[in-house]
Order: sequence, then structure tokens, then C-alpha cells
Amino acid sequence: MSLLAISLVLPTSPAGASSSHAPVRMPNFVGRSRAQVYAIMRHDALYFSTKGPGSAHATWRTVAAQSPAPGKLIAWHSTVSITTSMVAYHGRRAVPRVIGLSRAEVYAAMRRAELFFTTRGPGSAGGAWVVARRQSPAAGTLVAWHSNVIVITSLTRPRPKPVVKVAVKPKPKPIPHPISTSTTSTTSTTLTTTTTYPGEPTTSTTSTSSTTSTTTTTSTTTTTIKRSKARDFRVGVATWYDFIPGRCATWYLPLGTRVTVRDLATGKSIVCRATDREGAHGNRVVDLSETQFAELMPLWRGVIRVKVSW
Repeated sequence: MSLLAISLVLPTSPAGASSSHAPVRMPNFVGRSRAQVYAIMRHDALYFSTKGPGSAHATWRTVAAQSPAPGKLIAWHSTVSITTSMVAYHGRRAVPRVIGLSRAEVYAAMRRAELFFTTRGPGSAGGAWVVARRQSPAAGTLVAWHSNVIVITSLTRPRPKPVVKVAVKPKPKPIPHPISTSTTSTTSTTLTTTTTYPGEPTTSTTSTSSTTSTTTTTSTTTTTIKRSKARDFRVGVATWYDFIPGRCATWYLPLGTRVTVRDLATGKSIVCRATDREGAHGNRVVDLSETQFAELMPLWRGVIRVKVSW
């Protein structure tokens, strides 16, 4: 009985507490930055220990290796071992579309994408080219960081296609219902009576009655209902995840919609195209790529309040 009483007052072991939670699938941290690792660990309720360059003073930049391997089921609140690195990780880049852009616009687009390019064609030797005619690889192709893109140049811009004006017929005005008229007419008949007696003059009597007309007019009223303009913006919070720069995720817009995201605190804005679906609904209006979120706020902020318009 004394042993039973002692066992009842002993504290519950951590293993027993964690067994009530479902196991967690190990995320992939290789190539992630320090801010991304902290955010994922906080979300999945995991702990981690670091080893490698920069781990002693928390000056490491990316993850070089991890244990356990990605995808493995581990217990809730497990400790993950991470090997750090001081070298920044550079993911793949989407090649921007430069066809039709001027020389200055091509330089700016390549600088934003962190890519190099080589020119070929008229004016490429002396840097006198005016516009880009072709490119390789095609726009949207994923390439390694600092890859080289070939741009075929030209000295003249293509002539714009003639604009054909199409005559638009004006909308017909609404035609009111025809006016109904009720008319009542009364016509009298003229009677003539002639009386003749022998040896006497003839006597004629004529009786005439008047005509009465009554007209009633009914008016018709036509009402035109104006349609209200559709809403073209949402206000809520935005977060970030590892995705292609220039693309984002929403839960309410058709895929391919071009949107503008404005930070309500600073007024800064970026433009992206919705090509993915986010899992959360409600007040979370957009998930940005890591690159574009950093243009509005530092990554450690996690979420910001924005206005999304399209």
C-alpha cells in the first residue's frame, strides 16, 4: 500500500505527456534561412539544436544538413539536429520576359531576377541595340541563380499594328409601354318630317341632336436599375512561404489574376500573379513568396496587414 501511495504522487513523465499528441512529419530545412527555420519550428511545435559554422553565436545563414531526414514521422516536441552554414542559399529563379523591352528595361529586369545575360544580333557588339527581339530560355523557365540568358537584339522597334476602330452602336433607350386611350362617342340622327295637305303649302320639321366625345389618357413610367460596381480589393493579413518570385497564393481569386499588394503600415507595394491556392481562408488574404515579402517587410515579421487589389 505504501508503494501504491508513492506512485500516485510522482509527476507524469514528459514521454507520457507527449504521447497524447499525434506525431509530426519532419520538415525539409536544407537550404532554408535562419528566419524560416524558426518560423517552421514554432509552427510544428518542435525544438532544434545547431552545429557547424556560426552556430555558437547564431550568425549562421542557411541549413546545410539535418537529422532526421525530411518526411520522417517524429514525436511532438522532438529535438531536431541541424548542421548550419555561413553561405547564403540561392534558389532557382524564373526567367523574366524581356521580348519587346528596351536596353534599360532589360538591365533592370535581369538585376531584379539576379541573372546575367549575353546579347547577340545587330548593335550588340557596341551596346547600341534598342530593343530585345528574342530570348533563350523562354520566359518563366526556372534556372539556377546567376544563370546566363541569351538575348537577341535589334536596332529598330517593330511597327505597331494599326488600330482598327469598330463602330459601336449606341444602346437603344428603353421604350415605354404604349399609351392606352379610351374614347366614347355618341352621334345623334337627324330626322326630317314633311307634311302635305291638298291646297296647302308643304311644312317640314327637322330635329338635330349633338355629339359628345370623352377621351381618357393613362401615363406609363419606365424605371432603370443601375448595377453596383463589383468589389475589386480585400484588406487583411499577408504572410510568406518558399515560392517562385513574382507569384503568390490566394483562396478567392481565379488562377492567373494579376494583383497589387500594398503594405498598409509603410505604403510600399508589389505586383504578383496568383498561381497557387493557400490553405487558410478568412482574414488571411495572400501568401507571398519569400523574395517579395522581404521587399515590404523583414521576414522575421511573419505577417503584415495589407490591401490586395486586382
